[in-house]
Amino acid sequence: MENEILTCRGCGSSNVTFNPKMRLLVCNQCGREEFYSRATLNANGKVVLSRKNAVNFFVEGKYEEARHYAMEVLNISMDNVPALFIIAFYDEYVDKMNDSIRLFFSQVDDVAVEYEELQDMKILIKSCARRMSSFEEKIIEFFAKNMQAEEDKKELCELFDAICPYFISRRTSSGYLTDSLKDMYKELAGYCGIPKTCFALLKSIDTNPDSPYVNNSFFLKSKSQYFLDNYIVPVGEILESMPDNEFKAKFIGAYKNKLGKFKLDAGV
Repeated sequence: MENEILTCRGCGSSNVTFNPKMRLLVCNQCGREEFYSRATLNANGKVVLSRKNAVNFFVEGKYEEARHYAMEVLNISMDNVPALFIIAFYDEYVDKMNDSIRLFFSQVDDVAVEYEELQDMKILIKSCARRMSSFEEKIIEFFAKNMQAEEDKKELCELFDAICPYFISRRTSSGYLTDSLKDMYKELAGYCGIPKTCFALLKSIDTNPDSPYVNNSFFLKSKSQYFLDNYIVPVGEILESMPDNEFKAKFIGAYKNKLGKFKLDAGV
């Protein structure tokens, strides 16, 4: 495509043709060919400005405008992760194209995501969290994979403690706590603590819609036993995975009290 933003680094001409898929710029003036890295393209002034506009409009709920600027980003940097997410979100919830967000996470699985992209993704995910609970495992996988450095640990904990308790509070049943999500929570609890998430899980023993405490349904023995085996016990496993500290001591103490009371109330 013709491009008025990128210029030839040989002769300085703006008369260039850029192939975003190959990241190849060809100067129509001097014939120079040059490949661009992801980092170079994402640092391009037009990309930076359009990306900021896209993120800001998205946070404001102005999805048409956000999509417009995201497309401007992708015209130059076609695998820019925040821009791809904005397009996927628009496709999923505005154009009603199911699986767009799942396809996005698959699409970026092998992308070497840069720091600024991660910062934008955190902003985007937090701003649309009410629509993202179905993708919690994908979100955890994405950030955990791209924030593995020791210096990322605190930031990773803060991120998950900002969104996971919200997801937990909005669950319509206990079925969300699959074996795979339980294992993710256990790994995160062991790695960075996630105390707010662990507290939310502890609290949900009383508040999850499937809990007998919600509808005083302890007389349904099989249902109570199922909730105990498939929700309360897994929550305990997650709490046990936390590092030994004051949070774990308090949470385990509270958990044992809840577990004992539940067994007494359920008669199991």
